[in-house]
Amino acid sequence: MIVMVREIAYSDIKDSLKTGDLMLFHGVAPTSELIEIIEWSYWSHVGMVVIPEDIGLTGRDPLIWESTSSGDGIEDVINKAPKDNGAMLISLEERIRVDLVNHFDTHFKVKYISRALDDVELEKLKNFIYAAHDKSFPDTKGLLKGYVDGKHYNKPTPDNEAFCSQLAAETYMAMDILSTKYVANGYCPNDFNEDKELPILKPFYFLDGARLK
Repeated sequence: MIVMVREIAYSDIKDSLKTGDLMLFHGVAPTSELIEIIEWSYWSHVGMVVIPEDIGLTGRDPLIWESTSSGDGIEDVINKAPKDNGAMLISLEERIRVDLVNHFDTHFKVKYISRALDDVELEKLKNFIYAAHDKSFPDTKGLLKGYVDGKHYNKPTPDNEAFCSQLAAETYMAMDILSTKYVANGYCPNDFNEDKELPILKPFYFLDGARLK
């Protein structure tokens, strides 16, 4: 029996996105497949949606705040130039286009936040993005060690590095939405998909959005 998964295009949901929403990615590269096996999940990458005007930039087209092993030549809007890796703020539409063209990631999923971020949270988000923008992406060994140390021992990684779900967790922590009792490197992409027992400090939760292709 063939099970049909209902997937739509990014253009169908682009205008529904708001700052703080998440985008999950299903990757097919070896590192992505390894992450999906370790966390027993279909999703290997996560990034946060940012509407430029919410953090004092020009424009309404959604950006994605993510940490990745390769910037793939996409312009970082803060540097006005591509970054090799690490934390970056880039066009979400361009990220999806490049991933599909190059067969890096093949499927995507939206996770909507239950409410809009308030002005105080947006200011904290802006400050954190600029403060964390120089973080690099760890190598594969560092990523796996960092996640295991965080997940099982609540041990932090160096401040100058962050993998994708770690950056997402750090960002919610910076907005005082997620507790800092547990280190950010103990989170994986699927934690934000399943949304089970996240130590949320305020009325705030995630809603399943569409799957994209």
